[in-house]
Amino acid sequence: MGTTKTRGNGEGTIFKRKRNGKIMWVTEYTIAMYDEKTGKRKRKTIYGKTRQEVKKKLEKVITELNTDTYVDKSKVTFYDIAKEFIDTAYQMNKLKESSYSRKLHTLKNISTHYIANMELQKITEKDLKDFLIYITKYSDSVIAKIYGIVNNTFKIAVRRNILRYNFLDDQLEFEIPLSQKYKDKSKNVSAFTIDEQKQLINELQNAKKFRYKYQILLSLFTGMRMGEINALDINDIDFKNKIIHIKRTITRTFDDRATIGSYTKTVNGIRDIMMDSNVENILKEYLSSEYYTENDYNLLFCNSYKECISTDTVNMMFKEFCKNYNIGKGYDVHQHMLRHTFATRCIESGMPASVLAKIMGHANVATTLNVYCEVFDKFKKEHLDLSYNYLKENGLTLDS
Repeated sequence: MGTTKTRGNGEGTIFKRKRNGKIMWVTEYTIAMYDEKTGKRKRKTIYGKTRQEVKKKLEKVITELNTDTYVDKSKVTFYDIAKEFIDTAYQMNKLKESSYSRKLHTLKNISTHYIANMELQKITEKDLKDFLIYITKYSDSVIAKIYGIVNNTFKIAVRRNILRYNFLDDQLEFEIPLSQKYKDKSKNVSAFTIDEQKQLINELQNAKKFRYKYQILLSLFTGMRMGEINALDINDIDFKNKIIHIKRTITRTFDDRATIGSYTKTVNGIRDIMMDSNVENILKEYLSSEYYTENDYNLLFCNSYKECISTDTVNMMFKEFCKNYNIGKGYDVHQHMLRHTFATRCIESGMPASVLAKIMGHANVATTLNVYCEVFDKFKKEHLDLSYNYLKENGLTLDS
């Protein structure tokens, strides 16, 4: 059967078409001059049982387009848009392999919640609030990455007329959540006590066959992140000027293999730290040990295959070491405690927060004060007690 076309009264061309064995009235209208997927004009086909029904539907679409409230029907899921966005950025060389891998890992975290596989148009405010509460189990840095991907996904959906608006534009209802760690006192910054640190140092010094002891000691006495230590180039060690140059960190490829990153974890992570005699001795002893091996990457630390060492590997071996020698909480310790222990000892010795922030590679002093607030508070109380005792001993207090 041929298609019969009938001109409408200025509303466009409305005609009859066979659909599912039935004759329907139909019209087509351009809703976008450019379709991101096809590169062509995007047209909407409107069906109705009568010409009047089609006309009303068309008028509604035109009104929504003119008021930016039009939403195109779609079954695309949140995951579909998010994955496409990340893949496209990588294919256009906007993401390096390490960044691509991190974003895929973040998307994997998102995918543990049901919202990831929902059709975007079916996601409600309740679903999104449930998701934001769900991700508070992660650290603030991970939450920020998750929130960024969610925000970009919604922005793309709005631009494609899949969603009418981006939920996250409402910062009152959907602001970025804070990590549960701020509430859970059991998850505060943990460091080794002085006695535990002494025990750890003694056991490491006595360990005859333990490849990772030098990385552990370096983190304990410099506060360097393990990724930064494992990424050190032999030329980053300047014995003449007593400086360690920190320029990069270990990261992961898209297939989850450890690799040498181009940068440090943060911009402020690029820094120089002074090498005291303690650190100098650790480095010189390591360079004369059987574990130092020249390699194609010029790495200071490498494994037996002359490849870079992942942070996870050191962490696992550190846990086993502490478990075997009953140090701290045994296997429940983690290598990041070494960095926290260094910072804690620095604060206890009276080091100003501004100096510690630069050594640790924090973006600003506020970060240092927030991370180690309890240590600083304890330090201030101890020094206030000393000040009070001094005044009292000299008869300068009201109760003297």
